[in-house]
Amino acid sequence: MIKLRAATFLICLVFLFDTGCTDDCLSNDIHALILARGGSKGIKLKNLAEAGGSSLLARTIMTIKNSTCFQHIWVSTDDKRIAIEAQKYGATVHRRPEKFARDDTPSLHAISEFLDVHRSIQDFALFQCTSVFLKTKYIQEAVRKFESHDCVFAAKRSHYLRWKVVDGELMPAEFNLSARPRRQDWQGDIVETGMFYFSRRKLVDSGLLQNSRCSIVEIAAKDSLEIDSSYDLTLAKYILSSETKSEL
Repeated sequence: MIKLRAATFLICLVFLFDTGCTDDCLSNDIHALILARGGSKGIKLKNLAEAGGSSLLARTIMTIKNSTCFQHIWVSTDDKRIAIEAQKYGATVHRRPEKFARDDTPSLHAISEFLDVHRSIQDFALFQCTSVFLKTKYIQEAVRKFESHDCVFAAKRSHYLRWKVVDGELMPAEFNLSARPRRQDWQGDIVETGMFYFSRRKLVDSGLLQNSRCSIVEIAAKDSLEIDSSYDLTLAKYILSSETKSEL
């Protein structure tokens, strides 16, 4: 009996190590939220588009589940087909009213509507189905950082030199023309990827998703692809297909 218990304990330790699972992930009360309306324009029913053998929605739900960081995964949608797909993969469906699922509806309004209905939820993590290369390690890092910050979001580094138009004149944005920085001379700009946003009810109630007490999870450039067009979807399919072939 003692040997059996010891073996069981060791198996649990191996599982926790392999998945990167921590007490933070197992004990938090953060609710995962996916906004997935049916009226996407660029790609019809984009959230149900397939990449790597699964719909974008299914991939997102499965990755969130595999992180072992959430007891609750919600999909807010106005579309029956998306609702069916969400339930198929174990998510709970929030029926979003049509007026919060229009082309011009800000995500913050859809989040606020969700929180108004589910008053007990204080902390949430918004995930985008269009970030097809979401990984469990990014989610787990975000959960850890969320413990000591009001908000955490996914970001990448950009080393492109930016310009802006001021009073009709083209001007460099935050770099000196006479001393153009080399890539290795600076850390780069921090740019949101849209992959996820961890936030709190108190911020949404004040009309914000983020504040100055945010942290970031830095996403590798190869994982930062956001599917906004048919070209992006084709590229994602090609990358996933290439990864599968390289594993064979």
